[in-house]
Amino acid sequence: MISASPAEAARLFEKNGGVYWPDMADEIDSPEEILADSLGISVKAARLVLLHVENEVRKNQALILGKVIGLLLKASNLPAMAHALAFASGLDQLNGARSQAEVARELGVTRALLSHYTLGVRDVLSGKDTSFECTKFRKSQASRETFRAKATDPFTAAKAAAIAKRKNQTTTNICN
Repeated sequence: MISASPAEAARLFEKNGGVYWPDMADEIDSPEEILADSLGISVKAARLVLLHVENEVRKNQALILGKVIGLLLKASNLPAMAHALAFASGLDQLNGARSQAEVARELGVTRALLSHYTLGVRDVLSGKDTSFECTKFRKSQASRETFRAKATDPFTAAKAAAIAKRKNQTTTNICN
């Protein structure tokens, strides 16, 4: 039981914007009643809406779980795929691992493979919805695009320069 002096009750009433605290209606309203109030529908209709949403959510969860199990079954490197699943969902329980590079070294695979698996799992978990961006162990999609645009491989840049130079030499020799 909550008890307070009349002065304290008045102070709390003013502090909470003219609302008594704790709001007992909040404590006793069922989810159906809360939904009915917010949508302006009957409690019976709200109950049907909740039931429908619950069934749809359960179906979607089952489909996603099936897709994840399918990824695990067809993975050529199960430990890497299991870690990718942990990375994509942002699990902290990675035995103290701090990055994809660290786990890749432990597994004897490239970080690119682990990143590839992680993005694949992320796509399956999110349905390719960008709002599912758990970036605890990886770059955000926006920063991946920025990195891709700015990243240059010295070998590729030198090769492109050599090809351009060779084309210029060939064009100059043909014209002369």
